[in-house]
Amino acid sequence: MKEHEFLQPFLDVVRQHTPLLSREWQEQVTLMGQGGRRVLMCRGTGLPDGEGHVIVFDDVTALLQAQRDAAWGEVARRLAHEIKNPLTPIQLSAERLRRRYLHTLQGEDAEILDRATHTIVQQVETMKEMVNAFTEYARAPRMRPERLELNLLVQEVLDLYRGMTTGVELEFDGAAAGVLVEVDAGRMRQVLHNLIKNALEACAQVAAPRVRISTERVRQPEVAYVDLVVEDNGPGFSAEVMEHLFEPYVTTKPRGTGLGLAIVKKIVEEHGGVIQAEPGEGGGARMRVRLQAVAASTGNTGLDEVGS
Repeated sequence: MKEHEFLQPFLDVVRQHTPLLSREWQEQVTLMGQGGRRVLMCRGTGLPDGEGHVIVFDDVTALLQAQRDAAWGEVARRLAHEIKNPLTPIQLSAERLRRRYLHTLQGEDAEILDRATHTIVQQVETMKEMVNAFTEYARAPRMRPERLELNLLVQEVLDLYRGMTTGVELEFDGAAAGVLVEVDAGRMRQVLHNLIKNALEACAQVAAPRVRISTERVRQPEVAYVDLVVEDNGPGFSAEVMEHLFEPYVTTKPRGTGLGLAIVKKIVEEHGGVIQAEPGEGGGARMRVRLQAVAASTGNTGLDEVGS
């Protein structure tokens, strides 16, 4: 079994259902193998004589991705047409009313107009951001993958935050030095920005805020991976939020759109990777992104080069 550790989730599901041989069952299983993230739809039933069982599984990874892209793409198009287009005239009208009449009013009337037009403009901007984020989630970008060292990409993004995070202890542990990944650099920078920004916001109210970013080598017999981990010492996530964390419109921020982590998950999966949320050590939250590593010369799984 050590040679095929990625099959463990599949075996766990089979063992869970095989004692009930007379019952038909169906369950979805996610595996992380040599080809990246795969989703299997498994079905099983017992044989009539009770001497065994039959298990059938289909690889539905591409199907699920296509269904999700099509559904969210249609929603995004409807949002752009039905919501985004009227937002600009609403905002312009509020600003025109403000310029035209605010200076002619006094006292309570001026205060009411000032507050009302300010609220309209502010909320329109919020709705624009939400629609733009939804469109970003649904779009199918043209991927431009290139082979690069993950540590160098992380360092590049971290350098942008070091001068902005006064009072926050920002750590980096690049244990996976030299490990290469094949990714779209722009999209992966977007993942890093989102995860680091979320971590900084999460621990902003604690006494000694700390954000730790690390890379770790993960070697399995058939394939090598590299983990990118972003951890903070903030309040963490409740069990209820953790279960639906990567779904659209799930957020713990008062003004959040709930699409940031959904976009991150989509980008990671476009690269054949997986992302999961975990409780941090001693509290807080930990985001772990696992990507397949590649060799520097041959483009294979890089077992010799990145495994150790």
